[in-house]
Amino acid sequence: MNDPELRFSVLGPVRAWRDGAEVDVGSPQQRLVLAVLAVAGGRVVAQDQLLDAIWGEARPRSAIGTLRTYVSRLRSALGPEAISSVGSGYALTAGACDLAVLDELAREGRHGEALALWQGEPLTGLDGGYAHAQRARLAERRLTLLERRLGEDVEQGRHAEVVAELTSLCAEHPVRERLAGLLMLALYRSGRQAEAIGVFTDLRKLLAEELGVDPSPELAELYRRIISADPALGAEPEGTGKAATPVPRQLPADMTDFTGREPDVEQVTRALQEGNGSALVISAVAGAGGMGKTTLAVHVAHRLAAAYPDGQLFVDLQGAGPRPLTPEAVLGGFLRALGADMAALPEELDERAALYRSLLAERRVLVLLDNAASAGQVRPLLPGTAGCAVLVTSRARLSALSGARHLGLEAMRPEEALELLAKVVGQERVAAEREAAQELMRACGYLPLAIRIVASRLAARPGWSLARLLGRMADERRRLAELRVDDLAVEATFALGYDQLDEAHAAAFRLLAVPNAADLPAPAAAAVLGVTEAEAEELCEALVNVHLMESPAPGRYRHHDLLKLYARSRLDGEEPRRQALDRLLGHYLAAMAWLVDVMYPGDPVLDHVTTSAPRPSFADLHAAIAWGQAEEEGMLGCLHQIADTPGTALHDAVSLLDMMTLVFDFESSPSGYERVVERLVAAAAERGEWTAEAHARRKRGEILYARRDTEAAEAEARAVRDRADARPADHACAVNVLAMLAHDRRAYDEAIAMYNETLGTWRTLGHRSEEAILMGNLALVLAEAGRGEEGVEVGERAVAITRELGGGRPNPQILYQLAVALGAAGRHQEALTRFGAGRAEFQRLRQHAWEGLTLRRMAETYLLMGRPDRAVDHAEESLVMLHETDQGWMRGKALAVLGRALHGLGRRSRATACLTGALAIMERQGSPDADDVRTLLATLDPPA
Repeated sequence: MNDPELRFSVLGPVRAWRDGAEVDVGSPQQRLVLAVLAVAGGRVVAQDQLLDAIWGEARPRSAIGTLRTYVSRLRSALGPEAISSVGSGYALTAGACDLAVLDELAREGRHGEALALWQGEPLTGLDGGYAHAQRARLAERRLTLLERRLGEDVEQGRHAEVVAELTSLCAEHPVRERLAGLLMLALYRSGRQAEAIGVFTDLRKLLAEELGVDPSPELAELYRRIISADPALGAEPEGTGKAATPVPRQLPADMTDFTGREPDVEQVTRALQEGNGSALVISAVAGAGGMGKTTLAVHVAHRLAAAYPDGQLFVDLQGAGPRPLTPEAVLGGFLRALGADMAALPEELDERAALYRSLLAERRVLVLLDNAASAGQVRPLLPGTAGCAVLVTSRARLSALSGARHLGLEAMRPEEALELLAKVVGQERVAAEREAAQELMRACGYLPLAIRIVASRLAARPGWSLARLLGRMADERRRLAELRVDDLAVEATFALGYDQLDEAHAAAFRLLAVPNAADLPAPAAAAVLGVTEAEAEELCEALVNVHLMESPAPGRYRHHDLLKLYARSRLDGEEPRRQALDRLLGHYLAAMAWLVDVMYPGDPVLDHVTTSAPRPSFADLHAAIAWGQAEEEGMLGCLHQIADTPGTALHDAVSLLDMMTLVFDFESSPSGYERVVERLVAAAAERGEWTAEAHARRKRGEILYARRDTEAAEAEARAVRDRADARPADHACAVNVLAMLAHDRRAYDEAIAMYNETLGTWRTLGHRSEEAILMGNLALVLAEAGRGEEGVEVGERAVAITRELGGGRPNPQILYQLAVALGAAGRHQEALTRFGAGRAEFQRLRQHAWEGLTLRRMAETYLLMGRPDRAVDHAEESLVMLHETDQGWMRGKALAVLGRALHGLGRRSRATACLTGALAIMERQGSPDADDVRTLLATLDPPA
């Protein structure tokens, strides 16, 4: 594996990069396949090993097919040469894994660099015996590297610096003798012989009580040398130092209930510990107000205090307020604490800073500068020589602070938030209302200040249930008011940052909180703000820099949940909100119109799109579809808000929904679309917008049909068909739904008549794209009515129209319908060719439900050709695809085909199981196909 363009990481979340850009490696099980191959380091992994790693003993019947699908998708993401098939196994044959880098660094003795490769828990988020075993193995590997690095530190004279880290590690691993020995030696060489002896005594007692053994001979020998003060161990004499020099101890008290934040504490601690003695060490912690920056910094400072025996300085620089402290004032306080002659204290900043640096020379002092306003405020407060360390907190990222190691502090993890709540209010109280506790933490946005306020209020009211406080916070408009206790208030903390913004940035902060989307890409942010994309990105980045917004990925922006509520509370009335939503809707309309125009040229939905927003410049269709899939949830959220906001462009909103159902695999999650269309129908009726209501009801009928809610779909379609105020296009689409319903219940003549009626409407309107779609539907019903050759003729004409409209590229759905007709006409090989071409297009368009449907039809064709073995392969692949897109009715048909194919191979027991499963699905949905399956089940011989 030596392809430099491909990289893998397993020392944390399983990730992959290609040409420097991270690629999506799929679901947890698919990532586990990649992890197994990456850990193998290019060696062949047998198929059974992979199956065991993914499923263990709970291996499903479709395991092999699913594994092949995972490998195929990984090849698509990583490149076809990345994974090779060797026999029945696989090997990763391209790229470099961080484990290999780790091995190389460890061999070269670069243990600190090797340890820096860890990005959290190895194989994060992956379950199963294999993942747990690898995590345990790699945890031991990391601990061994830590021991080697710490051993080097002790031997190279950095014994005082590592005492705190070794103490923490010994607490985590109390019977690990190598760590205990290093701590004993580090303490002894720091002049702390009694403590070194105490470490051995405690360990000896623990080993005897817990394991019934004595310390190793090596550790016992080290103990003997320490108690005899062996000169060869190099101890420093106790009592050295400058007794007359003041030793400031200014740190605020550590929080006794400090909770979680282990990765952040470790990162800051490591940054302050890894100074090489040749340069000043600076760690800068930035984050939004209420994120717990000061609490974290004070906790780390206490943890490291022993490594800075000459004192710890602390100051609140008041950078979040209107009047930050001046460096001159801060230096005056620091110089007094360090013992400077205050009568001779210079007035000039440069002179005070020089005196400060002189007093700190040759000392080991930790300086905690809390709540900094800017790098300019901090620079004069930096010591001038190595040996000291500086820990800075600020709301803004101090990028101009040269040499600093930066940490952006984010919200707590859910489990950390619950742990903090339990520490304050009591574990039993949280355990008794765990679900309410989880919802309460979610309502707090996992913001430490909000959690502490909630916990304090509950602790002061032992008679309150957690559910009661949760109920008080349920109304988002009152939530910030509830997050207040004594002198602590989330809203006041946010106001400190907001009040320092100029009007342009304050307006951007407010307006970008309007959309309900989880986050916004820069083009959508530009639409909301009514500015260019470059201007929007500049405004957003400035807000990110002061932690009033977050950037979860390059070019994407969001508010923390509570900051979003605060920003919305600062909006001046409803009009700015309405205008922002209309601009965002216009942006989505323009982008989706581009997609529809390329995928379905001439579609009538484009006739009614009216937006002045510029169309985006997508690189290609693949990029446009990727954009659409990333923004699908955001668009659905926007449609909800448009429906809920009087005065917005409701007709355009229904047109956007229409385009989305054309482009996206909406059948994979129809419930999300159903909720939106319900709200749009209600809003149109409330506003008296009858044309928009008819359009929305027509879409509701189509979405209900996709869910196979046939009675509701028929009622909706008939209602639109019978409305005099419905547009001809909506009338035609409603009749098309009625035709499909007739087709499904095998009323073929009725369906053919309605398809022909609709076909005439589209020809009258001059919409050739819809004419082709109706001809495809007609070809399908003719095929299933036993008129295969007629279906082929109609299907060929439909394909020709779409090729003409699409510049030579046909509509894959019509290719699919033509292929069905070819199969019905007995032209099976031609049918497979058309199915294959259609499937390739569905893959290109990322329409996975249609791809699964095509695979099922291919399986049926192979059955007709007398190839049940090939039918099984395609039916299995279809089931995998349809399982991922949650297509219940399609899965029923695929199970039926698989059952017939397995029966053809003589696998009667499994065939019966598949057919029984198919029958259950079909009976739930009232499908006429259930009779066919029931008949087939009755003919099967009982299993041997």
